[in-house]
Order: sequence, then structure tokens, then C-alpha cells
Amino acid sequence: MAINVILDTDISNEVDDQFALAYLLQSLDNYNLQAITIAPFSNSGYQKTLSIGDGTDLSYNVCVKILKMMGRNEFKDIIFKGANKYFYESKELNAASNKIIDVARKNDKTTIVAIGAITNVALAIYHAPEIVDKIEVIWLGGNSFLSDKNNEYNFKQDVEAVRQVFYSGVKLTVIPCRNVASNLSTTVYEINHYLKDCGEIGKYLCKAFADCKQAFRKTPLDEVGEAKTLWDISAIAYLLDKSNFVCKEISCPEILDDTSYKLTTNRHKVNFVMDLNRHKIFQDFFIKMGYKYEK
Repeated sequence: MAINVILDTDISNEVDDQFALAYLLQSLDNYNLQAITIAPFSNSGYQKTLSIGDGTDLSYNVCVKILKMMGRNEFKDIIFKGANKYFYESKELNAASNKIIDVARKNDKTTIVAIGAITNVALAIYHAPEIVDKIEVIWLGGNSFLSDKNNEYNFKQDVEAVRQVFYSGVKLTVIPCRNVASNLSTTVYEINHYLKDCGEIGKYLCKAFADCKQAFRKTPLDEVGEAKTLWDISAIAYLLDKSNFVCKEISCPEILDDTSYKLTTNRHKVNFVMDLNRHKIFQDFFIKMGYKYEK
């Protein structure tokens, strides 16, 4: 039976979301993509926007562009714009959160792959707490317990949303960024080698990756030994093949005001990824995208 999936993404914020969407679209044999919901984001080093709404519009347009390049225009009608304010600022529902609720209610089980601020998911749970028993959330956010604080983009933007999801009791897998997803680092040379002959989307991803690296070089020296982490493909990879991950279930931690975790012993379980197989994940990604190798 196919698994129902929602992708919640701030896709215009950084290039790795675009890689993640392409990866998912190439992996739908056993999955029903029910919605692509647009997560909010504020100004970052990658994308300067005047407002969350501007970022949402940019993300919508990027989704449409990638769907068109990949010949998947049938999914254009299931893109839903999300919150214009963070959960800590407003509890108002939006098109994305309403869609999450609708999909969750109609299906026995739905997996939400969230690769941005988790605001839309928090709002859906807040307004329809009964869906907690019908959804599973895979979220890329925060850092590993080797870091003192979760001073990480997806986490720190909306800490109240993180608390709402963590404390709800939903089936939750957290993929930390630093010390876990950070292992998914790659280079312009590797990306070009494996993707340059993979059609329009391959060429597009090669250019997007190269442009991203170029934008952050301040001196010629910066190009020497440079790499970029494709954080968000980790969440798609976990959805597709959990055997490539080492996980540990722990009692749901308390989230302190400084964003650090306080460990507990008597709460519901949350699944934390501790390590991943970088080789197997990139191997699957490149082959799914169309890389031809000698068998």
C-alpha cells in the first residue's frame, strides 16, 4: 500500500530544498504525494525577502518551476501557501495548515516531511489535535545533543512551533542539522559529475548549486576546498530508506527558552537520528536523478 506524504518546505530559502523536492519526485513509486505546503521563512544568508509573504510567493514559484522542468505539472494544484506569521505570533489557520488537516483526516496514516520552520504543522495540530494519531512527522531541525543549543535556522525561527509539535505526542523523528545532516556535504565537482547529464533538472541543480557557492565567496581562497551541505535531502532519504540511519528513541526533551534541550525520563518517546550513511544516501539520490553507471 502506498504511503501518503506531505512535503512542507521553504524551498526558495536555500538550494537544498530544491534538491529535496527533485529527489522526492523521482521516488514516488510507493508514495502518494498529497500536498506540497510552503513553510514560512525570514531573511537568511541565502534569500533576502521583505516579508514572510514575499518568501512564500518565491517558494510557490520555485515549486512550479521544478514541477514543470520534471514534467510533473499534475502536482501544481496541490501546492498550498502557508503561514504569513510564525506560530508564536499568530494561531490563524492558512491554506497549508488546512490542507494538512484535511489530508490527515481522510487518510488512515500520513507522513509529513518538514524541512523548514515547523509552523504549518504546529498550527494544524493546534487546531485539530485529533490528527496526532493519524500522522507521522519527519523534521529536519535543531542540532544534535553534542551542541549546547539549537541555534539552527529551522528551529530558532519558531521555537513555540517546535514545542507544540514535540509536546503533542505525535509520532516524531528529528533529524538534527549539526553533527548529523551536516554529513551530507558535497562539492561543485561531485554535483557536476553526477547530475550534468541528467536532463533539464540536472543542469538546473548544477547551476543552482554553483551559483550558491559563488555568492558566498569573498576571496579567491574561499573556493579552495569548499563544499556545501544538502541538509534537506536527509529527510527525503529517511522517508525512503530508514536502514541508512542510526536512531535512538528518548523521552521527549523539554525545550528551554535558550533553545537547548533538557533531557527527561518519563515523557512520550521522540525518535532522534544519531548518524546517517552519507555514501548510500548520495548513491540513491544520484541514481534516482538519472546518473548512468556501469553495471
